[in-house]
Amino acid sequence: MLWEFSLHTEQEKKNVPFSNHVACTVEMALTDHLCDVAIIYEIQMMADPYGGYAWTRALLGLKVDEIHVCGDPSVLNMVRKICSDTGDELHECHYDRFKPLVVKAKTLLGDLRNVRSSDCVVAFSLREICEVKLAIEKHSNHCCCAIYGALPPETRRQQANLFNDQDNENDVLVASDAVGMGLNLNIRRAVFSTLSKYNGDKMVPVPTSQVKQIAGRAGRRGS
Repeated sequence: MLWEFSLHTEQEKKNVPFSNHVACTVEMALTDHLCDVAIIYEIQMMADPYGGYAWTRALLGLKVDEIHVCGDPSVLNMVRKICSDTGDELHECHYDRFKPLVVKAKTLLGDLRNVRSSDCVVAFSLREICEVKLAIEKHSNHCCCAIYGALPPETRRQQANLFNDQDNENDVLVASDAVGMGLNLNIRRAVFSTLSKYNGDKMVPVPTSQVKQIAGRAGRRGS
């Protein structure tokens, strides 16, 4: 069976003629449409104090007969409580990750020369992304791709394809938290340059749910 999908994101909208499926970012979830089934990925982001509202809105607002929520079990008790309060029936299925996610015993020790091929170095500001990219290329033989939220969608996909291409010299990725959503990337290690980011008012710790979301991009099956 071949399914045709339309695509809705904050930056682009592609309507495929006669498609009966829509793939969208959670912020663009169609809460005013009647549907048979909805799938919400990365439901653990509901616990994020800044962006979690979008997942909560989708879970409570979608007009569908059946919702599949997929994500880390850390948010399971929250989902159980919501279903209990709304009177909805909840079926739980637990799956093992195909490749284990392991936290390394030590960091890069502040030396970007320790970066390896297929690494993704994560930063949380455009300035830091540019600084890290320049430092890696200056002090090593690696060439870097860069992905961050302000990039046009087509440029973001182009950078992802360059990084995934094993025959390409761009073997290291420097990215913002945008790397955690919507891209299939052949990342071996996720390296955080910092665990703090600016929230528009002050520097704050990156939420645990977001750290897990980004780190989980490493070692994906098939990469």
